[in-house]
Amino acid sequence: MFDQSSAQDLREALKALSAPDSSAMAWDAIPALGRLADAGHHVEIDLTATKLIGAPVIIAHPQSPVFDALTPRQRDVAQGLAQGLSNKDIARTLGISPATVKDHVHAILKRLGLSRRGEVAASIRQPKA
Repeated sequence: MFDQSSAQDLREALKALSAPDSSAMAWDAIPALGRLADAGHHVEIDLTATKLIGAPVIIAHPQSPVFDALTPRQRDVAQGLAQGLSNKDIARTLGISPATVKDHVHAILKRLGLSRRGEVAASIRQPKA
């Protein structure tokens, strides 16, 4: 859930990313996106979707407490799991080998005390208490 401050930061980032001067837009959005991240939100800018629809696409949602137990790279892999990506697709997205993804998946499962990759996705999607 977004509080008023986070909603204002999201509006600022969208306004900056919608600016006609594309060279300045990303720089102007960084402070607002940084505040969102500092407030515990997972923030992504989907550049492919932005190009396709001609408007900025920002994905921002509260960070799952599950991520607190993971390393930054494990968080990246866990996010791929939550999106339903295969190891091969996660590897391609992150620029690492499928074997490395497999190692990260095993480490994630062990660290979170889970037995299946679908449980990772489910635990990430659970709202904060």
